[in-house]
Formats: sequence, structure tokens, C-alpha cells
Amino acid sequence: MTVHVITYDTANPGDVSDLTRHLKAFDPARIRRLALLVKTEGNSDVNDFSREYAMQSATIALETHGGNALVERSTFLISTGCEGAMTPFGNLFVDYDEPGAKPSPSGKALAFGCARSRSLTPEEIGTVDHADITAETVRAAMKDAGVTPADVALVIVKTPVTSHIPATAGTVKNKRITSAYSKAVGALGAGLALGEVARERIVQEAFDTDHSLYAKRAMVFSGSELDCVEIMLLANRPGASGDLVVQTGFLRDVLDAKGLRDMFAAAGCTINADGEVTDAARVMATLIKAGAAPDGKVRGLRTTMKSSHIDMDKHVRAAMSGIVGSILGSTRVFISANTVHQAPPGGGLCACIVRNA
Repeated sequence: MTVHVITYDTANPGDVSDLTRHLKAFDPARIRRLALLVKTEGNSDVNDFSREYAMQSATIALETHGGNALVERSTFLISTGCEGAMTPFGNLFVDYDEPGAKPSPSGKALAFGCARSRSLTPEEIGTVDHADITAETVRAAMKDAGVTPADVALVIVKTPVTSHIPATAGTVKNKRITSAYSKAVGALGAGLALGEVARERIVQEAFDTDHSLYAKRAMVFSGSELDCVEIMLLANRPGASGDLVVQTGFLRDVLDAKGLRDMFAAAGCTINADGEVTDAARVMATLIKAGAAPDGKVRGLRTTMKSSHIDMDKHVRAAMSGIVGSILGSTRVFISANTVHQAPPGGGLCACIVRNA
């Protein structure tokens, strides 16, 4: 199996014309696994249904190409918010059966795995059980990819904020938790599966409170369009075929251009004297999870990110789009905000998928 990563553009959340064009290159019967990682415009409010619109359109496109069987082998990770210099787009991941494909000469190549949990009950969402279910789902995704925790570069977690099923007890309401709280639970669950967070430290009181706890290889998103945990993980698997590899890095804060350059350089890209990636055509995907410190300060100075009428995440995405755009020379970058339990307070993480030279 060989992993292909293709970027496609969208004119609006429901536009799948470019996706449909790229799907034609793949025989559905030879697709082991497919995933869509999409950045679409939308305000992320409770009544913003751009994710649902994008998911419906993508589902129809995949069903048209390969029937319900292909849809069942597919994972949809759709994130709203394209503030700043960020293009609404998607990354198409295809794990494809290519007869005669040989292991990468470098010894490792990109692999990805996906898994979906059962529906969570209202009582479970936002609890330690939610974190345990996330950990179980990450382990299932590792099995799907055929990798160990040591091989994993990045785990992408989509986690629910509310249940779509009735409360199972008369005294329990079908509650909704905040996006940040759901991300906190998902991050610690991922960290548990990767051996980065001890199980005994995952307690109810720690969620979005004990910021000394964090996963090191997890990007977590939340959404009201699902009531289960969905996982997509990226790894460099020994013996895999293909010429793609994934590289991760860390960000000190939302201004950490050096952290981004270090990641691209570690992936084998060339950085010129102006700090720009000169072989950006080799970069097939760039993912960034950026955050703001709990006090809203950046390098000791006050900002309005936490006091503005505009949601903090929008400030972060807009700022980071300028930083990475100036380095990569592209607006097709997947940027998400809020790094609760995914990095030290105010920090972040980044990843890129690069074609070997």
C-alpha cells in the first residue's frame, strides 16, 4: 500500500468539484483507506453548519465515486475557520494498493490509520470515560496503520461536544460542554494511548486546569456534528512504500517562525537566507496547532486575544497564517487554534508531509 496526499481547492463549503476531479485517478476497489482533512470557511458558532454542509457534499462525492463501501472506509475531519491569509481547501489522503510497489529506500514512508469510536452517551461526554474511549480509539487507529506508538508522528483527534442520542437516565440532561473542554479531554486521551500521559493523572479535575499535563503528538478538534471520537494518525512506518514522510515540530508561541523553519529543515527542505522554503513544491501538506497563553500575553506583552470581542481562536489563526505564509509562500495551510493539553501553555505544534528529494 502507498499513501498519496493531494491538495484540492474549494469555492465554498459545499464545493467538491476539485475533489471529484482528483478522485478519478483512483480505482475505488484498490483504496484501502481514504481520509479528508478539510479547512472550510465558517464562524464556528453553534448555528454554523458549514461543517455539516461540507461533510454532506464530500460524502455524496465519495459515494458517487465508489459507493457506500468507499464511504465506510473513509474518515472526514472538517475544521472551520480560515481567517487571515488562509485558503479554504482540503487534503485528500488515499492509502492505495499499487501492485509492485517496493519499500521506500529510506526504510520508512508515510502511513496513516483511522478509527471511530461508538457513540458516546450524554453521561460520558466530558468525563474520564471520554478520555479512555479516545485512548482506545487511538490504539485502534495505530492497529489500522500497522504501527507502534514509536512510529507515530501525529494523532489528529475529532471529539464531540454534545450527544445526539437521548439521555439514558432521567436525571441526566443531554449536556453540551465547551469546545476547549472537549479538546482537553481528547488530548489527554491521545497522550495516554501514546504513553505520554500517565493514566492516574487523568482525573476530572485536571481537564483544562492542570496545564502541566499535555500530549506531545496530538492535534485535537471538536465539533457538534458528531457524537463519537474520530481519529486519524500519521506515522512513518518501517517497510512502507512511497516517497512521502511526515515531520513534526514544536512552537514556542504564535510568533515562533524559527520553530516552523526548524521543522521544514528537519524534513529535508531548503531554507534560504531570507528564511523562505525554496523547494515548497515538495511540501504536500502543512498542519499547525497554535495557541495563546492563559493570560493572553505573547512574550511578556499584553495582547487583546483574550479580551477582544472576536474569539481568541480567530486571532491565533489569522496571526499564524501570516507567519507560516511568509516562510512557505502558500496560503494552503491547515491551521487550528487552542492547544489545551496539546502543548505547554501558549505553545503549539506543527507537522508537514514532504516528498523525498
